[in-house]
Amino acid sequence: MKLEWNKDNIVFSYCKGADLKEIALMLSKESVCKYMFFGPNTEETTMAYFSPFISSIENDLKEEKIPDFSVFTIREKDSGNFIGQCALFPIEFTNGNYLIGYQIDDTQWEKGYGSAACEFLVYYAFTMLDAFRLTGDCTEGNVASEKTMTKSGFQSEGRQKRYWLHNGKWYDRLLFGLMKEDIPEKRLESLRGIYG
Repeated sequence: MKLEWNKDNIVFSYCKGADLKEIALMLSKESVCKYMFFGPNTEETTMAYFSPFISSIENDLKEEKIPDFSVFTIREKDSGNFIGQCALFPIEFTNGNYLIGYQIDDTQWEKGYGSAACEFLVYYAFTMLDAFRLTGDCTEGNVASEKTMTKSGFQSEGRQKRYWLHNGKWYDRLLFGLMKEDIPEKRLESLRGIYG
């Protein structure tokens, strides 16, 4: 069973316990969490959140099945340096619809890693999980995330007003979606060629 996927000098692999310290450090930063609906977090909070996912992934991999929770660590291939993490979470009551998420450490910004993570999640969802739809969201003002999703083919689907209160200010939640049938087969073939 495949455990990691490469593109250029980027490696996506299923998240392991050994990755948690670096994920916790990233999610403790105000800069990284500025536009997220959670954080900055303590190390304990991050560990408590991710540990059940990692246990589930490890158990599924022992049984040689695709994990129910698709949480990935992103690293540089040559150096092994931590870049960030990304994930697909099943949306309740709609088999085949997944919420995407990606966080890139602030030391790795403006290198195209967010776009690479989003592209990888599109590949994984529509080829490995046989998803029919991906759902994305971000807070208003998170221009980088909005651009990342639209670059990967996501369409704007609306706005939830006054969704998130952070540091005394309300933010709207912007909603995005990508349907499998809206992706040209040529693009899926190209992604299979890169990651398959």
